[in-house]
Amino acid sequence: MIVPWVLAWSHAGESPAGYLLGIFISLSLGGLFLAVGLGYTRKPIVRSGMRELFLALLIFWGGIPFLAAIPFVIGGMPIHDGWFEAVSALTTTGGWLSDPAAHATDHDMIYRASLQWLGGLVTLATAGAVFVRPEFTGVAPLVPPFSRGESGSFIRAFDRAVWTFLPVYACITAAGFLCFLFAEVPIVDAATMAMSFLSTGGFVPAAGGILSYSPAAISIAMILMCFGAVNFIVISGLVLSRSSRMRSTQDEETAAFIILLPLMTLLYWLSAGAGDLDLLIPQFYNAVSILSTNGQIIGESPALLPVLVTAVIGGAAVSTAGGVKLMRWLVTIRRTGQELWKLTHPGGVLGKQPHVNELGIWIHALAFTMLLALIVLLTAFFGHPLETSATAAVAVVANAGPLIDLAPQMTADYARFEAPLRGFLGLAMIAGRLELVVFMVMLSRRFWLG
Repeated sequence: MIVPWVLAWSHAGESPAGYLLGIFISLSLGGLFLAVGLGYTRKPIVRSGMRELFLALLIFWGGIPFLAAIPFVIGGMPIHDGWFEAVSALTTTGGWLSDPAAHATDHDMIYRASLQWLGGLVTLATAGAVFVRPEFTGVAPLVPPFSRGESGSFIRAFDRAVWTFLPVYACITAAGFLCFLFAEVPIVDAATMAMSFLSTGGFVPAAGGILSYSPAAISIAMILMCFGAVNFIVISGLVLSRSSRMRSTQDEETAAFIILLPLMTLLYWLSAGAGDLDLLIPQFYNAVSILSTNGQIIGESPALLPVLVTAVIGGAAVSTAGGVKLMRWLVTIRRTGQELWKLTHPGGVLGKQPHVNELGIWIHALAFTMLLALIVLLTAFFGHPLETSATAAVAVVANAGPLIDLAPQMTADYARFEAPLRGFLGLAMIAGRLELVVFMVMLSRRFWLG
């Protein structure tokens, strides 16, 4: 909140009271918790298991949005609207109550983008420390150096993941910011887009979207979105020269991402009416944007169904993108092919054994489908058309908020949804970020008391 407060204070006539109050309350609470924890520093270190980390994540995703909402509430929003805006930013969903209001002032744009940036870092650290494990992805494609053993600590692994990813994450953001400046993007817009595109938040400051900037700026935006969608363990290994420590097998997700981009581009181009080959370039941008769950669309809008399917696919397991994740799709497709082979060759013997942890993938797919269906039903219950309901469900669960603009007779403003419904949409954003298997575990009484 400090940088937005400085920006607000530097503009005559704009009150930074909301940021000041937020800074004071946040520092007071943080200092209180640190003071309480000081008495435990000399005690023997005990194993911090998954339960403790899940509790910490629950506190972060459930509590931090209320602190982050303070500037919005002091600025005149009801508390439930401020909470929705903060949740949308922290989960990198990027679905604002009022799109014009989100672009109204420089300090509010920087604040929203910085919340997205913070949420992206927490997402990366959580995925790298916990969700990359076979229990959640079905297969261990890459083993980072901070991956815990059975006798290790999930909290310690999370802490190491943060400090491993943070310098790389910050350097890529800074490089993107400088590149935007060289592309003649205004300084506030450059900072906003550098933070938002890397965290796959899809927040573009200009009212006319990314086309308001130069072709060079559009290219930089696509590169940042790709960085946000591919496996960040690989990126960190290359930057930190630790590729030998961070690679155990071939990175299948990045290869799948590269293969999907031209396929999705062609599909979007055909569904938008095809035409000149020059129209392929905007559709390539759209393919990068949707697959990385940034959610921004330029040029002719492709058909809604392939866009929603692409957003559900999502990015790599350890990335800031949302969706089901590429690794789960790869394992699912491989298993589907093996099952079809068995049906057509009942007497044959398969050459490959199934992955030991495939059950986690099927549970996640089932939970993802059930949550999508629930949000569709809830949205339709409030009187919205089926296409709008389906688009809203995919947008919030896959954390691709700007997608709602593609729904018939809709704009990018989530204020058109009723306040109770927005509460459910906000919870769906958090569920999408928590990984649905984890979200289901958190609802289990036996997990907390066992």
